[in-house]
Amino acid sequence: MNRLALLAAVTAATCSRLPTRTIIGGAPIAPDTIALDADTIAGPHHYLRGYPAIDARGAVHAVIEIPAGTTAKFEVTESDGLLKWQRDREHERRREIDYLPFPVNYGMVPSTHADDGDALDILVLGAAMERGHVAKTRVIGVLFMGEPDERDDKLIAVPIAPDLENGFTRLRDLPDLDEHYPAARTILETWFSYYWGEGRTHVIGWGDAAQARQVLERARSAPRAAAAPRPRARPPCSARVRGAPLLLPVAPRGSAC
Repeated sequence: MNRLALLAAVTAATCSRLPTRTIIGGAPIAPDTIALDADTIAGPHHYLRGYPAIDARGAVHAVIEIPAGTTAKFEVTESDGLLKWQRDREHERRREIDYLPFPVNYGMVPSTHADDGDALDILVLGAAMERGHVAKTRVIGVLFMGEPDERDDKLIAVPIAPDLENGFTRLRDLPDLDEHYPAARTILETWFSYYWGEGRTHVIGWGDAAQARQVLERARSAPRAAAAPRPRARPPCSARVRGAPLLLPVAPRGSAC
């Protein structure tokens, strides 16, 4: 057996024993989620009302709607707490940004109500996370966006769960970000100023960790119409969902798969 054939045989044997993960919108979904179809992800709980904004240890929850490096526009819907691929209002096409992919993990903080009427946005720095994952984070700042009378602020956070720790995890405030990752704020400010087209989004400025916590507390205390989450039947993890993409193997780090 030549070298290439041997490598192919080893790779096939290794991948056949790997767990599988559904790919939705160009990204794997979290292992505790289920793809209901090619556009919809159900988590173990209602994404908006099933998690507190802050856990007992002070970590801020971030529901990852759009992993770093992707372009598909997913959002959690308030009525059912599912994560869905958004549709264009005019043509009902799947929404994707026509720009460079998201440079950060984009999501929302559950159990919050921001000034724009939606859950508070949060950006999690570092490597791409799985779509639908609920990450534990520490907030280090806030990017103020929108117009004076219609804000769309976005918290800046770093992952703190042991399995997702990276170089950003050590940061605690914006000066730390500037010291260890020069020009990172410039990149984010430029990207969020143009990702929906020139002049369609507006960056107002930045706030430090203390200001970010004030934004978070205001969103936590803002009133929202209460509705009890509906229980959902969960198919077994091995089930194939009609209309969902094929299940693809997820290789451990360092694997040839």
